[in-house]
Amino acid sequence: MSKKNLICRFRQALKIALAYGEAHASSQKAMKKEYANERHDEKLGDHFLTKITIKKQGSMYQVNQQFYVNGWLRDQHDWIATYGWHSNGHLMAIGSSRYLIFDPVEKLLYLEEWIDDGKTMNIYHQIK
Repeated sequence: MSKKNLICRFRQALKIALAYGEAHASSQKAMKKEYANERHDEKLGDHFLTKITIKKQGSMYQVNQQFYVNGWLRDQHDWIATYGWHSNGHLMAIGSSRYLIFDPVEKLLYLEEWIDDGKTMNIYHQIK
């Protein structure tokens, strides 16, 4: 292998490592934000809002999900998650099948849940 070829390969590897590190840092920063999913039921006239916040708890994360109907808190779920460093970074719930996938560029959070009826995917928008 020539010296020029070796330098070229090293540069490519360095670019990949820097891009990966940047994506990881963006996901870590996105975890400090607050996210919301809103919908309005035309038939009932109700406004539904779900908020997600994440707090670091040592090497784990506490995820808080709050459900509001017409501005009133109706339910709340908390769970502990661990950080997965591959694919831009995501949180995996411990003891259940929930995944939080971050899209820092679009300021979105995807909540994927595996429940009895199958898989659901909800999209949350960054609000703070």
